[in-house]
Amino acid sequence: IDHPNAPKIHDALSETTHQTLRAGQIIRQLREFVARGETEKRPESITKLVEEASALALVGAKEQGVKTVFRFDTRTGPVLVEKVQIQQVLLNLIRNAIEAMQGCPQKELVVETVLLDQGMVEVRVADTGTGLAEEIVPRLFQPFATTKPAGMGVGLSISKRIVEAHGGELWAEPNPGGGTLFRFTLEPSTEMRGRDAR
Repeated sequence: IDHPNAPKIHDALSETTHQTLRAGQIIRQLREFVARGETEKRPESITKLVEEASALALVGAKEQGVKTVFRFDTRTGPVLVEKVQIQQVLLNLIRNAIEAMQGCPQKELVVETVLLDQGMVEVRVADTGTGLAEEIVPRLFQPFATTKPAGMGVGLSISKRIVEAHGGELWAEPNPGGGTLFRFTLEPSTEMRGRDAR
């Protein structure tokens, strides 16, 4: 194509293809997980997991005026996870956060990793959106509970199941600065635990 923007268009299309294939892989593995209820876990870098999932989740976020802040705790070692499933949880939480901030004057997304005292790793996704209505909070993680006009309401219930299958917990609370803070915990890989115990 003899168009001045041809290289840019080519790059955008190849990136779109890559992300579409990746999304397809996530959905396929998620379907298999729901069917089997079992996981193939390996030690993975939580920083890398967050970075990769964010790259997909944040497509178009900048154009919507969303400012994203990452804070990584450098003390965290590898976590024991099925990579694609945890990235699906992150993708869901980040996408929800972006949607929750639509129409809000301040749009700040903070994604953070923290090493907890007992060795668990906590991931936090905070937004400055409208916050959660009190009546939705008790059933937030139930299937088909949704705060979105066109939402299916399965994202958070599946996310909770995935995190619990990894030995962690997922919960939500009001963000001190306004909006909502989602937090979930993951277990460190056994190699790291052994090293800490010595």
